[in-house]
Amino acid sequence: MIHHYQQLLSPTNHDNNNGWNHRLKNPVFAFAAIVTTVIVVCSLAYNGMDVGTSTFAIASRLRQSSEAAEDCNTKLSPTSTTIPSPYEQIWKNFTTPNWAKKKQQYRDIELDIPEAERICFVHVGKAGGSSVGCSLGFSLHCDNTTQIYDGLLPQRTTRLFHTNVYDCFDDSAYFLFVVRNPVERLRSAFLYERPNSEAELKKEYPDYYERRKNLYLDCPSFNTMENFVQEGMTKHGNASDVCKTRAMEAVRGTRHFSCHMYFNYQFHLEGVPSDANILVIRNEHLIPDWNSVEHYIGGVKEIMPPEKANETMPVMNKSTKDQKDKWISEDSTKILCMNLCNEIVNYKKILRLSLNLNYMEVEHSIEELRATCPMYADFEEGDCPLPMPNISDKLKASRGYEHLS
Repeated sequence: MIHHYQQLLSPTNHDNNNGWNHRLKNPVFAFAAIVTTVIVVCSLAYNGMDVGTSTFAIASRLRQSSEAAEDCNTKLSPTSTTIPSPYEQIWKNFTTPNWAKKKQQYRDIELDIPEAERICFVHVGKAGGSSVGCSLGFSLHCDNTTQIYDGLLPQRTTRLFHTNVYDCFDDSAYFLFVVRNPVERLRSAFLYERPNSEAELKKEYPDYYERRKNLYLDCPSFNTMENFVQEGMTKHGNASDVCKTRAMEAVRGTRHFSCHMYFNYQFHLEGVPSDANILVIRNEHLIPDWNSVEHYIGGVKEIMPPEKANETMPVMNKSTKDQKDKWISEDSTKILCMNLCNEIVNYKKILRLSLNLNYMEVEHSIEELRATCPMYADFEEGDCPLPMPNISDKLKASRGYEHLS
């Protein structure tokens, strides 16, 4: 692939350069690298730079802008990795946020992983991705006690895609999704992003203030999940028409009030290459699915003992708010299922695309979904009350696409 050769053509970063500098001191390696670089560059020029999903192709067909870096934890970072960051190639004025990178002590591992084996971690918010991501060695919200787990999976999973930060190469060998029952994911997202007070929101989350204020504070009846549904998503609800529209848009992911509702399954699925090789870890089956992914890529079959689940993969980034605020009635669950119908379709698409899950495992998850959403669990695209949203503009603004097929 072309990524390594581009490093020799571009100014190097000052962080984590020791590995490459040591190799370039070897005159044989340096001469071979330069010759190969000239051949590759000439070939690209001759072929009109058509290199599919290479690093150069990413830079040429994705927007060079900074519009998407205004929200969802996208902060300027003083450091960057040795291998050029796809995120920084897309958004020229921003650097990859630290939370989206592997912890400092694990970053050099990427240099020793062949490009054909690298895995992109697709962290769909509130699906259990923080627990998995910490075990993979990413910074995220992980505490200092979290250690990278043994095996091939943490070594080969080198980069991350979460909300509007896509720091993965399109030609990654695999894209590892962590998924969860769509209703449970949304309930968790609602509770996680609901502010305790306006003062707290202004102080702790100034970058999100306007968006969250519009949904939670300007619509005061949305103080619990049950009220959010009954007041904001029913005809008899007492919320204003504006707030009812906002509630529907938030749940369907068609307007940006809450990062984790907005950047949903559809966004992350359509945000990866259409021919991506997908691996899946289900929140409800974390340990066996971790083991199946590890075994699928050539590792030890039962590397993570199920009886040590709490020790090896503790729950991270869990909301400290009262869990009763997340409770919803059977009637509200039906309403949520209807409005999440297209998300259910995309959730099943991800499951079915998984290379590590067998047919029975996929059907087991769909059966679990039937217990929550019996009316909509078996709907396929085109069956839902509303058509699948067209998210071209969302992808352009937040993922960086310039051209969409």
